[in-house]
Amino acid sequence: MSSVHKWDLAAAKKIASSKVTISTATTTSFDFGTPDDINLAAAPGYGAGDRLLVVLTASTAGSTDSITWVIQDAPDNAGSIGTPAAAVLSAVAGALAAGTGDDYSAFAVKIQPGRPWLRVRVTSGGATDTFVCHASVYAMPSNT
Repeated sequence: MSSVHKWDLAAAKKIASSKVTISTATTTSFDFGTPDDINLAAAPGYGAGDRLLVVLTASTAGSTDSITWVIQDAPDNAGSIGTPAAAVLSAVAGALAAGTGDDYSAFAVKIQPGRPWLRVRVTSGGATDTFVCHASVYAMPSNT
């Protein structure tokens, strides 16, 4: 029998959200306030051992350009984000390579020991379409 973990969605706490508009072939980081990235050690609503759910949406009237989501974690560097690397993820819905048109994706993030920083970015593959993108990060208590 496999082990199934039930996440109580009513216990989820939104710890950060941000919106960006991207219309060129570039990578843009979501700005979650000061500092731009999320320091889980200082994030209101996040407790040690909590799980993270990152919900990403993109809306566009176009159908030419594609986007890709980037979720990274990093160590602490004297109170600032250290060198980011790809976070350990499980896709709940969607994929990091979102493709063309609108997208709705969600990812569970495995928090790595000694890597309390989270960076979320979006990359556009072209300069034809404009995407309005949202990122919301939720903490799921470890006891649910």
